[in-house]
Amino acid sequence: MQPITGLTAHAYAPDTGEHLSRLPYTAADWSQSYNQPGSMNMSIDYTQTAARLNLWESLRSWKALISLQRSTPNGIQVKHAGPLTNYEWDAETRSLKLTIGGGLTLLTKRLAISHLLKDAWHDQSILIDEQHPAGSMALTLKGSHEDIIRGLANEAKQWGEIPISLPPITGGTQTMTYYAWDLATIADRITDIINLKPGLAFRLDPRIQPNGRLIFDLTAGTSINDQTPHQWNSAAPGQRIIFSGISGNGANLTSQAWLTGGKDGDKTIMSRRTTTRLTDQGHLFTQSADTTHTTISDLKQLQQYALADLAKGAYPAETYKLKVGEEHQVTIGDLADLRVNDDFMGSQLLKLVITDISGTSSSDWQTLQAVERS
Repeated sequence: MQPITGLTAHAYAPDTGEHLSRLPYTAADWSQSYNQPGSMNMSIDYTQTAARLNLWESLRSWKALISLQRSTPNGIQVKHAGPLTNYEWDAETRSLKLTIGGGLTLLTKRLAISHLLKDAWHDQSILIDEQHPAGSMALTLKGSHEDIIRGLANEAKQWGEIPISLPPITGGTQTMTYYAWDLATIADRITDIINLKPGLAFRLDPRIQPNGRLIFDLTAGTSINDQTPHQWNSAAPGQRIIFSGISGNGANLTSQAWLTGGKDGDKTIMSRRTTTRLTDQGHLFTQSADTTHTTISDLKQLQQYALADLAKGAYPAETYKLKVGEEHQVTIGDLADLRVNDDFMGSQLLKLVITDISGTSSSDWQTLQAVERS
């Protein structure tokens, strides 16, 4: 095992990703989750070094990207990076605390509105009918679900520079239209797509480019990590793998999903989907209600959400918890085959996908959560 070098903190420009300065941080902790932006907390004690950097000018909300990273023989490894969203200065203790988002946090500040309105907007009353089509008030994207996520991120880039790289177009037959008057964020629309298609995942991975700039690489798909599963054995000496336990949550478990949508003319649309998977295994027959799709007036689209709700609720929500040494480089979406020999679970091989990662700058252990691969 190669020695693990220390983590360093750095500030980058929020639009170009250009390196601004190294930060003399005191402590940091971070967490990342499947299809979520993740977050990081960082503390800076005001030493003479910190005072010389004039941090008041650079460390303001949405004025910097903060990265926690380390140099390795294969380049710079970024543990977590994102926009500085909040800060708190305690003058009595001379301590600065930073709250940092993740890559997806960048897209919470861009709206799903066509960039054609960037220079052509005027305040107006909106009338949409056969004689008054939506025009530039509609943003229509086509292709695969992955392409539509890519298109949303690209639309965000058209409104102003943002350090996100886009993947190649894959092609597909899906069409989605977003209307300006909904005032939904790009992040919300991406989350809608993720919820619509079970198994679809999304990441914005931070990376330091050869020119020293920070960029977030967009990845979307049903398999976001093209890698051979990690081979771990919690009983093997020296491997630094600890199986911590498992938790089950039945709150979302359902055999029958009921959904209501919005209006189709003067009618309210409804959909229901049923599975026997759980009852065949001895579980109680359960039902669930979803009334969150009030803006949907197309029955076929509501039926897609019903299938998605059923797919998510037809499997027990069981989360495996483990700790691994930092020498195991792990990313959200990684696959892992974990051998356990446990009082509760017995001896078995668990085929997992990593859903959550957290860590601190004071420890060379990472805490992971995972679910079984379907």
